[in-house]
Amino acid sequence: MTIPIFYACDDNFLKYTIVSLTSMMENASKKRDYHVYILHTNIPDASQARVLALQNENFAISFVNVTEHLDSISERLPLRHYYTKTTYFRFFIAEMFPQYDKAIYIDGDTIVQGNIARLYDTNIGSCYLGAAHEQAMAQMDVFGTYCERVVGVSRKDYFNAGVMLINCEQFRLHRVLGRFIHYLGVYNFAVTQDEDYLNLICKNRVYHLDQRWNTELTDGLVYPYDVRKGYILHYIMVNKPWHYADCRLADVFWHYAAKTSEYAALRAELDSYTEEERERDRHSAENLCQLAISETEKATQRPARSQRTLYWNSPAFVYQKTE
Repeated sequence: MTIPIFYACDDNFLKYTIVSLTSMMENASKKRDYHVYILHTNIPDASQARVLALQNENFAISFVNVTEHLDSISERLPLRHYYTKTTYFRFFIAEMFPQYDKAIYIDGDTIVQGNIARLYDTNIGSCYLGAAHEQAMAQMDVFGTYCERVVGVSRKDYFNAGVMLINCEQFRLHRVLGRFIHYLGVYNFAVTQDEDYLNLICKNRVYHLDQRWNTELTDGLVYPYDVRKGYILHYIMVNKPWHYADCRLADVFWHYAAKTSEYAALRAELDSYTEEERERDRHSAENLCQLAISETEKATQRPARSQRTLYWNSPAFVYQKTE
């Protein structure tokens, strides 16, 4: 059985994805076959060639343009400067690839130290997806309060969407993509955006993975295990080793980066990252905290939302409003 694995990125993020993929390929079981799909809208052929050169007898790689799928909802997507529209591509996987019952989605700002086949083999039953807890929500009160009062999901259950084992069959059966498109017109989540929508839609239908499958690396987070031994290291938010020499576990990233065609470009990016850009990052982190506080205050002040009951009588969603 071929294991399907999905990344989503643009041309600017491709070099980090190459490092992630290189680490995955090195540590994956050589007894299994894999097909890696890069979802994109604008990656030129020359850039694609750098990734396609990584193919071997176990790993096939394809680029899939999702422009047509994105265009229908593009104008409704909330964005911030360090989020691009690529973060929403994961919603399309189940519908675009009906041949798969389940699939792995992974962000490109990761290093995969574990055998990715073990993640795929996890039995998540009828859950919509398998994912690890979002540690910012679990460990930082400002974000935990946000997800409970604004999204309506317990901070103990909120998951990080950067690494997911997607139950494609359940996504199709329960029309997750359609529900997401509907919720774009109901809620305007501003903090973690697509992750908020996924948590709302998948509430109580999430299999919580061993946290080591998504070890988020940022200041202030603590784990009950040696983070260096995380199966997947995730350099979240602005905490990128290609921008900060002192980034947590930057040495692990550079170990794999040195094995790629992107090493010189990544080192040049680190060397050229300016203090002005780092100051922007600091403000971005501060602003995110303030945004979470502001959104929480708005949710506390507004009247309770009317309950909406969902009916499944047709492919389109029909909502009956009840007070």
